[in-house]
Amino acid sequence: MSKHKYIKENKSKQTALATPTVVSMPKTKTGIIPIIILAAVSIGLYINTLRNDYALDDSMVLIRNSFTQQGISGIGDIFKYDTFTGFWVFNDSTRTVEQIVKEKKLLAGGRYRPLSLATFAIEIELFGSDFYDENGVYVGQGCPAINHAMNAIYYALTVVLLYLILVRLFPRKDDSWWFSIPFIATMLFAFHPIHTEVVANVKGRDEILTLLGSLAALWWSIKYIDSKKLYYLVLSGLALLCGLFSKENAIVFLAIVPLTLYYFTNAKWKEIGKVMIPLAVASVAFLAVRGMVLGWEHSEQTKELMNDPFINMTVSERYGTIFVTLLMYIKLLFIPHPLTYDYYPWQIPKTELTDGVALLSLLIYLALGIYAVYGMIKKKDIASYSILFFLIPLAPVCNIFFAVGTLMNERFIFISSIGFCLLIAWFFAEVLPKLLKNISTAKYIAGVIISIVLFVFALKTITRNADWENDTVLFTTDVEVSSMSAKGNCAAGGRLLEQAQSKQVKENDKELHDALCEKSIKYLKKSNEIYASDGKKNSKKHSSTAVYSDAMNLLGNAYFEIGDIANALDSYTKIITAYPNHDIANGNIRVVLMQTPGMLRNKLTTSTVPELLEALGNLIKVKPECGEAYYVLGVLYGRELGNMEASIQCFEKAEACKFEKNASYYKDLGVAYGISGNYAKSIPALEKAIELDPDDDLSYTNLGYTYMNLGDNAKGQEYISKGEMLKQKKAENDKK
Repeated sequence: MSKHKYIKENKSKQTALATPTVVSMPKTKTGIIPIIILAAVSIGLYINTLRNDYALDDSMVLIRNSFTQQGISGIGDIFKYDTFTGFWVFNDSTRTVEQIVKEKKLLAGGRYRPLSLATFAIEIELFGSDFYDENGVYVGQGCPAINHAMNAIYYALTVVLLYLILVRLFPRKDDSWWFSIPFIATMLFAFHPIHTEVVANVKGRDEILTLLGSLAALWWSIKYIDSKKLYYLVLSGLALLCGLFSKENAIVFLAIVPLTLYYFTNAKWKEIGKVMIPLAVASVAFLAVRGMVLGWEHSEQTKELMNDPFINMTVSERYGTIFVTLLMYIKLLFIPHPLTYDYYPWQIPKTELTDGVALLSLLIYLALGIYAVYGMIKKKDIASYSILFFLIPLAPVCNIFFAVGTLMNERFIFISSIGFCLLIAWFFAEVLPKLLKNISTAKYIAGVIISIVLFVFALKTITRNADWENDTVLFTTDVEVSSMSAKGNCAAGGRLLEQAQSKQVKENDKELHDALCEKSIKYLKKSNEIYASDGKKNSKKHSSTAVYSDAMNLLGNAYFEIGDIANALDSYTKIITAYPNHDIANGNIRVVLMQTPGMLRNKLTTSTVPELLEALGNLIKVKPECGEAYYVLGVLYGRELGNMEASIQCFEKAEACKFEKNASYYKDLGVAYGISGNYAKSIPALEKAIELDPDDDLSYTNLGYTYMNLGDNAKGQEYISKGEMLKQKKAENDKK
């Protein structure tokens, strides 16, 4: 044997001996079992949402959205217009879509998220059926169980894809797949209760599809780096485009994708740049389409507290409040209780940047940012990557760089929570074993702690899902958590009022009706008080001019529902004092005033005459040409106080004003003139009343006595007899 041959053989043997022995695990244990577990728990945690109806903004994208209601045929319009255009069209049948789009003021730059609405349209097409609200009123085509089921399925797909990506980034070191960063992180993500707002709220599908598309873009990008196959680049671009068409937040993956490749692959910057080309093209394409749909000019956000909570804040208050919310996000990731959909003013109080909590938050985020940058440059460690995965998606929604219209929302950290879960998993799977210097002990302790956490998270998730059953349950549950939210109190009060006004309650259960109204009034009064406050914790300062028109209008409606006309008018008057051209308040004033004489006649009002006189006086100061108010004053002075001179003066002022006068008005005017002895003016008024309401027996009777007072007994008796005949006919109909 030659020396050369001997060396080759010996080298071969040495190589074989030096290769470490790999314990081969069955494929089902390393790949399929974790995936099955993750998919099962993701769906299982949200299975109880299938019995829920719609809640919060679901109706805007589903049952009260004209485009979605058209099914597949509406998808073209869904992609053609702003996300809420279909809702506006549904509520305005008098104008064309183009007129509505032109005249409707968009919300802070508009909303263009067509993909989730397209999926709803498909589900309506395939599974839609007549949907009725809690009061039994038909509202449109719906399929809530299917919508909720699909949300759970999309969520499960997102969870599984996240696991597959993490498995690629963190290869298994031994056979304990359950004690690995990928599995622990993904389980924490799947179970985390802070995701209930995204999954249990049907409208939250835009968040799920955004993350699903974005993760798919990351997955295909990694696959390209591993294989160099160009079609993976095409797939990554298409995936990100889908994410962007679901919600604009997907654009943060323009930073997360290269960051991930930098941390976990050996790709050169040139290769990473190549990966970014399709992602950049997808982003530009989306922005171009969005611009064509919404327009290129930035729409000014409505200068109103519920749309801009920072409107009256100083710089210190603005950033102090922002950093309080940022600390709240961290707190909710560690302790997701209590949860609420509502963080509107002033659930989180206005806070100075010099406040201890705000400063603590600022220091925490500065430390996180500094460590993340240092770790990215010097160490490329998992902790810094996790922090960056938390901070980058949070940046667009934290209100520092862009105004998002509210202080915070739990759904805003749906993507960021991946970074949190990854950091916790890294601690248990990597740090804890090193600290304890005993892998078995570390596994045991980690297993116990994680199991307890997952159990608590599961319990919270399942119970929180039940809160999303419908608007009534959600609003009345969350208002107890968000007790200092003007919007939350308004929503709860409005919902209780709707229940009180339902036909079933109003006609069959007066005690329940009144109880619901009183509870509604309590919430609506508190809503207005919060709105008028200065927003600072424990502050007693209130503005005398700040008016939350939505809550104040509902408060007026609630007062009127229980017959408290004076307080109803006072509520509407406060609105038009601040907003003179408020259509809804002005319309409600007309309706209430024109019904007041009849309510006074039938003893259906709880307001006293002095209270009504004061309320009408306040209204006339603000609205001096309000003919309806003078009409009611005329009735009060004449019928209730017997002051016919003042009554006639008020009626004459009413006559000079322009308003829609009904039969009751002319009847009361005729009676006032008749009592005062002015029969010549009484007759035409009563004749007009009969013309408008030919079945009113009292108008005939009063006209008959007026003619008799003038000496025309024949004509008088004719009208009196007609009145008696109508009265008998009415009595017979009532018996039937």
